[in-house]
Amino acid sequence: MDCLAAGAICKEDMSTAQRKMVPREHGAYAELLFPIATVFLGGWPTTPTWLLAIGAIACFLANEPLLVLFGQRGTRMKREESDRAKRALLVFFLVALGTGLAGLLLAPTVVQYGIAVPLLLGVVLVMLAIQGLERSVFGEALAAATLSSVAIPLGLSAGLGLTETLAVALIWLVTSLLGTSIVRLTVARAKAKTDEELKRVRFKRALLILVCLVVIAVGVAAPYGSRIGLWVLAAAIPVAVAVLAMAVLRPTARRLRLMGWSLVAANLCSLIAVVTTLKIIQDFDAVEPTLPFPMF
Repeated sequence: MDCLAAGAICKEDMSTAQRKMVPREHGAYAELLFPIATVFLGGWPTTPTWLLAIGAIACFLANEPLLVLFGQRGTRMKREESDRAKRALLVFFLVALGTGLAGLLLAPTVVQYGIAVPLLLGVVLVMLAIQGLERSVFGEALAAATLSSVAIPLGLSAGLGLTETLAVALIWLVTSLLGTSIVRLTVARAKAKTDEELKRVRFKRALLILVCLVVIAVGVAAPYGSRIGLWVLAAAIPVAVAVLAMAVLRPTARRLRLMGWSLVAANLCSLIAVVTTLKIIQDFDAVEPTLPFPMF
């Protein structure tokens, strides 16, 4: 019975390992999917938009088998799952290459230039991940910038203006950085042992509160600006308010799961706000040429 039980446990462990040939960083899924959802709900997605989005998702999924092959998931995982990782990497690479090239060939020139931003950032991110630095402060910031920049070629291909597209990418970059910062701050406070470490945590907390206040101020002022494309920046307010509340209340590390769900809810509010604003901007752009007087 013991041997059978041991065999069952080993088989269960292997099946669990096999299910993990996808990125483990759950927050990264949100960092990628929220910009994509924004473009598809707030713009007018075309065939290149769909193809480029599929290519971006395939590139994202290829990250896990790549890390396995380079031993960043442990030597045992590399030894036992290398063949499967190679097959997964090949599939994701072919999908990304095929859909990406097809999307670029069908897309306007401005989209072809715009794709350079996430590509360059992605190359640097892969190099960082191979060295095991993707969980560093710089690595997580670069990951947020890379995933949010996917909105640039997608937005341009979906008929969004350059200002609106850059504003969308900026929103999701800022919200991702705020969410990552509050989680890191909570963990650092739990691990702090000395007075010096506690002082650093308090300084970072004060800095995070200041940044949240600045983001909220910019969001409140955005609708009063003359550039209607920047109205989208107001959508960052829900996440900034949520992070500000967490920074002030200082929840313990035991509340990380609750914090995560709170950030997801705040991001959903931001998604609704940015999509609604994009629709308002599009309606305004369609009506403004017919008005007998200038609005601004």
